[in-house]
Amino acid sequence: MVGFDIPFAFVAAGTLSWRYKGARPEIPMLYAGAGVAVPGLAFAEKYPAWDWQYFIDPVHLPEGATALFAAAVMIAGYLGTRAGECCPKWVAIVSGLLGLFTLITMPRTLYLGTYDEYLAGTAPMLGAEFLAFGAPWFVWSGLVLAFCVYRLEVLRRAST
Repeated sequence: MVGFDIPFAFVAAGTLSWRYKGARPEIPMLYAGAGVAVPGLAFAEKYPAWDWQYFIDPVHLPEGATALFAAAVMIAGYLGTRAGECCPKWVAIVSGLLGLFTLITMPRTLYLGTYDEYLAGTAPMLGAEFLAFGAPWFVWSGLVLAFCVYRLEVLRRAST
């Protein structure tokens, strides 16, 4: 989801950067790109209206909108990495705002259909097809995160 993934990349990269202060900044960026943007692009391709949380009809988006999304995730990851190094309070603030946004928009994310179906109230609830598609991407994201944490932990232990 576009509205979730961009701030989540900021929070995730910022948290990694804060927790492993002084470690290599490309590792939190790796998670933002491979762990957040890549699955986000897959969902944007398969379920575009859901990915935009029915705020925008993706039919009317210009070509390249998904590339702009990926770029925004990477920029947010970079900014999160920088914030985690110098001012983790901003990471906490964005995290709280992301949690609030998630709670407010949760009802929208439970439906899977076209923009018009959602507005008409006829979009079906998420089902097995969505879970079957999403499960490998959630696992992928978790594996990328686990690798990043592992690598940062190895670097931290080597420097002490």
